[in-house]
Amino acid sequence: MQTIQLQIDDDIYESIKQQGIDLKAKVYELIDGLVDDGYPSISTDEAKKRVANAVERYRSGEGRYYDENEYREHKINTIEKLKIKYANS
Repeated sequence: MQTIQLQIDDDIYESIKQQGIDLKAKVYELIDGLVDDGYPSISTDEAKKRVANAVERYRSGEGRYYDENEYREHKINTIEKLKIKYANS
């Protein structure tokens, strides 16, 4: 494990402290975000495009949509398949 030393101006530190922000948690969150999770990043424009396409597919009735019970069953089955797949890896 490595140790990181952080220097913060007193005024900024006091402001963070007064707001009740957990500085340690925020630093961990930042560092965790820097780690490559294996998924490629997309731009804001690409994200907007994907959402717009999904909305259009929904409006036009294309695609497969699940009700609550179907979704729950689909989710359980998917998780079980992934457990089996990665247990054998």
